[in-house]
Amino acid sequence: MTAPLRVRLVGCFLLGSLLLSVPSFAAEKTARDLLPATVIGYAELPQPGKLIDLFVDHPLSKQLQALPEYQQAMQRPEYQKGLEALAAIEKGLGEKLRPAAGKLTSGGAYFGFDLASQGVVLLIKSSDAALADKALDTSLELARAAAKEQGNGDPVKSGEFRGIKTQQIGDLRLAVRDGWMIAANKSLTLSFVLNNLLDEKPESLAGEMQFQTAYAKRSPTACLWSYIDLRLLRSTGILKTLASQKSDNPAGELLAGGIVTALPDAPYVTATLEADQQRFALSLAMPCDTAAAAKKKEFYFGVAGQGQSPPLLEPKHTLFTLSTYRDFGSLWKNAPDLFNDEINAKFVEAEGGLKTLFAGRDFRDEILGNLLPGMQIVAVRQQYKAGDVIPAIKLPAIALVMQMKNPETSRIFKVTFQSFIGFINIAGGQNGIDPLDLNSEKIGNALVVSAEYLPPEDEKTKLAAPPQFNASPTAAFVGDKFILSSAKPLAIELLDLVPNAPATPTGTNTAIKIDGQVVQAALDDNRESLITQNMLERGHDRDAAEKQVTGLLAAGKQIAGTTLKLMQNAGELRLDWEIKLSK
Repeated sequence: MTAPLRVRLVGCFLLGSLLLSVPSFAAEKTARDLLPATVIGYAELPQPGKLIDLFVDHPLSKQLQALPEYQQAMQRPEYQKGLEALAAIEKGLGEKLRPAAGKLTSGGAYFGFDLASQGVVLLIKSSDAALADKALDTSLELARAAAKEQGNGDPVKSGEFRGIKTQQIGDLRLAVRDGWMIAANKSLTLSFVLNNLLDEKPESLAGEMQFQTAYAKRSPTACLWSYIDLRLLRSTGILKTLASQKSDNPAGELLAGGIVTALPDAPYVTATLEADQQRFALSLAMPCDTAAAAKKKEFYFGVAGQGQSPPLLEPKHTLFTLSTYRDFGSLWKNAPDLFNDEINAKFVEAEGGLKTLFAGRDFRDEILGNLLPGMQIVAVRQQYKAGDVIPAIKLPAIALVMQMKNPETSRIFKVTFQSFIGFINIAGGQNGIDPLDLNSEKIGNALVVSAEYLPPEDEKTKLAAPPQFNASPTAAFVGDKFILSSAKPLAIELLDLVPNAPATPTGTNTAIKIDGQVVQAALDDNRESLITQNMLERGHDRDAAEKQVTGLLAAGKQIAGTTLKLMQNAGELRLDWEIKLSK
């Protein structure tokens, strides 16, 4: 069988598997009852039709379909062939595909990977016998038509297993019984499932204790839930070997180093997707002893796994905010155990340069050692009023907030900041950029050291100033907090916000929040720049570029925002990602 034919047959079969089944006359069995106990990968979609309707009918989908790229794709030959195939399917079914798919998958779709047979199986439950028969006939005819087009004979082979008629198309085997459409890529896998279907007391996944424990925790509103058994991989030592390898990526270690370390000791992982008209929420979870994981990655989890991220800061017009527990002093101190020789050489090189920047002080012990674990980063859309210098390209203001162990050593950071401004002025002067004007002032109990560019004399330039006018670098000190901001207004706003921000929920390791509407407004601020960039990069004329940018911005309005949280509590490590949609 040729590769193109195989691909087409697989496509035909997968389409058919979404539409095939017969009514149930026997005692109801779940997919978990049918799948063998040796399944180590499982996924379920309780109501596929509703999920499809949600994606297809949502306003965001309609906005994307209006984009020029989508309209162009609809004119391609591949799309037209797809429409022809769709028409053939609907003719065979006697009705439109979407309502038919909704009926024929009303009992859910289920997937399993079986370790014993090394096979995969797909099960779909339906209650419409007549339509299921049409769907079966249609899928087989599509497979035969595809084979005929390639000059091959009938690809459908019929068989029988314990009185159940089976069909084989290429490498795929399928059977229909008691309302179940069962499809597998291995005969042995199919036989396992059929035996469980026929036997009164099957040895199935439903009786596996670890799976039962994980399944009992799933959300009842989940539209997709999946499970992976890691015990075999744990026994081979593969995960432990991978986790013990020294990293060559410091950023990756900061983001996911703790998760990678905890994975070899996790018996399983689960994923849950919840969706409705207002939100999509994905959750990944695994059992985790964070105290044990912290012995290897204390910088990530904290002492005894008790690390807690600081408050999530949300000043006005926040487009991005992050709060995370990370002990940079511990990371730097343990770098020889965490990173490979190449990265450690770069650490040594960087430490030499940073020692110079901090006036000869040891960067690891005197600088990082004076900072408590935890970091807050916030980005806001900048606001301009009449008389302000307005940059032609408007960039967000960004601020970093850290907590000092000894506030009396704030002078170290103040002097370093002043030296850094001097360095910027020297570098800027070499490129024809005017110097920053450095100032220091007291605001309440806070010390604020800021630098600003003198406004241009030309009035036209003030309304479309160079990019550097987005910046007014500022270092602020209030109590034991150190604020480093790209813009003075943001630093001043944080002076009041930082001490009064509400704490994050217990067990929060990392929290991120993005306000989609503020991001949208920030992009709209630079609409002309985006149009110009589109014209230069894609070769569009202004009308085409403006239409494309307008379409993307309109689609973006459908996303209200997103949050990402890494939680470590109740013996579990969980990553929650939620996308909120506009009403």
